[in-house]
Amino acid sequence: MSSQRDDGKVVCKCHHKCGGLDGEGKFVAFSTRSLNRRVDAESITPTGSAFATFLASAASAAQQSPQSGSSNSGLHSLKRRIVPDVGHTTRRRRIDSGNVLEGANLAVRWVRNVRCEAYGLILVIKPPIEPFYLPPDMDGPELDGTEEMPVIPDINISLKFIAALQSAALNSSDEPLDPDLLHQIRNPATKILNVEDPDDRLSIDIFLAIGNGSEASYTSVRAAILRRNPEYKVLTYYKVKRLVSDLTGVVALERDMCINSCIGYTGPFLLLENCPYCGESRYEPGHAPEVKIPRRRFSTFPLAPQLQALWRTVDGANSMKYCTRCTSKIMEELAKNNGIRTSSDYLTAVQEGRISTDDMVLLYRNKVSEYHAPGVRYKKKYVLPGGIIGGPGKPKNSDSFIFPGLYHVAALQKEGLHVWDASLDRIFTSRPFVALGTADGPGMASINGLYCKLQGRRKPGGTHYYPARQEGCSHPDVKAAQRYQKNLQFIIDSPNKTQYEKRRLETGISKPTLFSGFPEKHILGVPGCFALDIMHLPSLNLPDLFIPLWRGLFECDKTDNKALWDWAVLKGDVWKEHGKMVANATPYIPGSFDRPPRNPAEKISSGYKAWEFLLYFYGLGPALLHGVLPDKYWKHYCKCVRGNRILMQEEITPAELRESNQKLTEFSDAFETLYCQRRTDRLHFVRPSIHTPSHMPFETARVGPGIIYSQWALERTIGNLGEEIKQHSNAFANLSQRALRRCQVNALKAMIPDLEPPENPLPRGSLDLGSGYVLLTAMDNAAREVDQFEATAIRSYLVAAGDPPPDAWTPLVTRWSRVRLPNGQLARSAWKEELKSIGQLRCARRVKISCGGRTRFAEVHFYLMFKVGGARKPLAVVSMFAEHHQQLYQDSSKTYVTMQHLGNSDIRVIDIKSIQSVVMLAPDEQYAKLYKDGSEVNRFYLMEKPGLKLMEMMGVLETVIPAE
Repeated sequence: MSSQRDDGKVVCKCHHKCGGLDGEGKFVAFSTRSLNRRVDAESITPTGSAFATFLASAASAAQQSPQSGSSNSGLHSLKRRIVPDVGHTTRRRRIDSGNVLEGANLAVRWVRNVRCEAYGLILVIKPPIEPFYLPPDMDGPELDGTEEMPVIPDINISLKFIAALQSAALNSSDEPLDPDLLHQIRNPATKILNVEDPDDRLSIDIFLAIGNGSEASYTSVRAAILRRNPEYKVLTYYKVKRLVSDLTGVVALERDMCINSCIGYTGPFLLLENCPYCGESRYEPGHAPEVKIPRRRFSTFPLAPQLQALWRTVDGANSMKYCTRCTSKIMEELAKNNGIRTSSDYLTAVQEGRISTDDMVLLYRNKVSEYHAPGVRYKKKYVLPGGIIGGPGKPKNSDSFIFPGLYHVAALQKEGLHVWDASLDRIFTSRPFVALGTADGPGMASINGLYCKLQGRRKPGGTHYYPARQEGCSHPDVKAAQRYQKNLQFIIDSPNKTQYEKRRLETGISKPTLFSGFPEKHILGVPGCFALDIMHLPSLNLPDLFIPLWRGLFECDKTDNKALWDWAVLKGDVWKEHGKMVANATPYIPGSFDRPPRNPAEKISSGYKAWEFLLYFYGLGPALLHGVLPDKYWKHYCKCVRGNRILMQEEITPAELRESNQKLTEFSDAFETLYCQRRTDRLHFVRPSIHTPSHMPFETARVGPGIIYSQWALERTIGNLGEEIKQHSNAFANLSQRALRRCQVNALKAMIPDLEPPENPLPRGSLDLGSGYVLLTAMDNAAREVDQFEATAIRSYLVAAGDPPPDAWTPLVTRWSRVRLPNGQLARSAWKEELKSIGQLRCARRVKISCGGRTRFAEVHFYLMFKVGGARKPLAVVSMFAEHHQQLYQDSSKTYVTMQHLGNSDIRVIDIKSIQSVVMLAPDEQYAKLYKDGSEVNRFYLMEKPGLKLMEMMGVLETVIPAE
């Protein structure tokens, strides 16, 4: 959204803070050669109101169908080329319409080409590779004088892949399916699967029981059983694997690949016998010409049989209908607008008829069916691996590897997937809808479809552009698809390599994305189907920027001086002391918070995990850095924490989303003022992670909270599949086998649920209280007296409940030590925790409660079942925390919550079901250093578990030990 003037300056036309209209209504110009910009520029719309307008438009779009067609209705087809700029007269090659279909939906995000190690259901994109150039024998189709072919080889080959995807069919000879698999897709089984042969069932039980064990483990168990009773016909390992494959119909599609992992021989590479990059032969040498043995292959796991399996039981089919039920409820309650949890783009697609009640909605990153409720969607058995690319080299054309998986999905979208619904005993046709495509790590930028009009900056004489802006662009990207398509066509029309590089830099687009090959009515839209990353950006990218800055370790130009870096305070003893305080918090971090952050002064360079950064940077940081960072930098950092904390929630209200937008925009804008200070030699401070957060609230309004489609499940799946590798000499082949086994076992358990033991069974001695609350042992073996403060609290509770005891009454109670909460956390009690040493403790007795319609915090002494008014009620005796320090709460953008524990002066009895979650309340050492007002005694600071709902969804719950 800019144009170049004769004087070498660029005029921004986005009408907002990144260089909009000035006070006289004229466009503000700035030079790409320096940071000198007009500081008196005014935006047309204030930050808050711009976002409010966007939210209103999103809600309006969800409540009424748009007048136009799909979200891609304005896309350009290849036949409607944009006329090139005057002077661009270089001859162009031509393409015939048979190679690129009419109305091609083209899109891609720039930055770099990609590396893909695992894809389909597990898409891993990694850093750059050199551009591809077609060999002479692949220089495009013959000219027929009708259409012009792009001259850039990268674009050329991408269009060929897109064209092949657009012609996808289940019975294609280019991507053939096994006849049995094709028959299963078109003629699904219409009865509930039952393994009637007891020997087959025993063989399957053993196969599943060995889990990650080896073939030798299975063989040993089989031999032991046969020694006990030779009459049993336990299957061999090979035969039980074949049985599981036959029952599920899940098989691997093997395709040839380059021995150096450059390409997969698919799409336009299908007929090649040598790699166009490295020149290596596709086939083993030394054989007769008619004997072609591939040197290496990669695996794709078709989606169809995995989806069919999920409907083969009554309970499974009802679970898959979550999306339909939820959508109906949203449509009914949309006017109330009591929370943004579902994307406006999704609702629009439903109203346009692009998503029917029978269509399964997919996240490409791991092909998780959105028909599952959030509580189960990200658990291991519902994450469907789609393929494994065998390394060890970097793929030089990732499209060639992900092509088979996407081709299969596109074919299902066109022909339809026939599915038997066990709950209604009917066969229906589903056309899978691709909702979102995501990736992990650095490669997220490569497929991210977010299009921003921000003009980059570079240092004088430099070639790297940084997303610097003195003031922010708070505009919503509501016309991203139209702008994207126009600029993509501009890229395609590049007459030569020089112009291509120039246009790529100007537009931020490098080539069309393979996702453009999907039918427009079965995808959320390009670039709209690419969502932002709520995992890597907050948990890794931002800490990786700020911590080196605060430690004074960031790169410093020769013209700069670190002595002027007044923010660089985490040095020497200060850094060591800070690290010690982080480690000191560990005993107070509940076990349900998973891995506690280690001492960063000692371990930050030793594999510090994303989860550790999340707890440290967004949990402990606001309290521990108060009084350490200069005040202006601390307040700036707290805005980042607050904005991202909101975006990590599963349910976000419009008011919270507006607050997040305000905080992240202020954070992004102020970074350059505070840290860069308009110095060109500090331009490299401004990484994309500074600007990108300002887009996230808009993306949340558009496609829903990021936690629903976050990268945590992807990373966890990659990790636990990697942990199963046993043959490290042939790791990728072993990984493919483990992923195939995962697909088959998931499908088998979906069709025969009793193969898997029930989740979270109640341990012996527990008491189910209903609504997800469960009392757990230890438990007193007899009723006992309590201390006077607790006795007074019990008496006060009975009086308030209308069941006052006699004056001489002494309460006798049977104490319980733990309760399991609906979110999977275990809330413990001081009764048992105070018996442990501080080194053995992961304190879980401090809880968030609902008290009189307000949120308060308390420490649990013990739990009890007590007779009140003739009925036994589940109660907890707690000591309360005082109200939080209001001034610090406001100064920290609501991120630093510090409060005093009132101890015996305020003991109460509460209903167990008023407990909402377990929290960390750790001694506030920093407050005690800064303030000597008497309130520093017994003061604690709060950390709630970030992404608590996420860990619940992924099934990462605390293990219940039967007794303590």
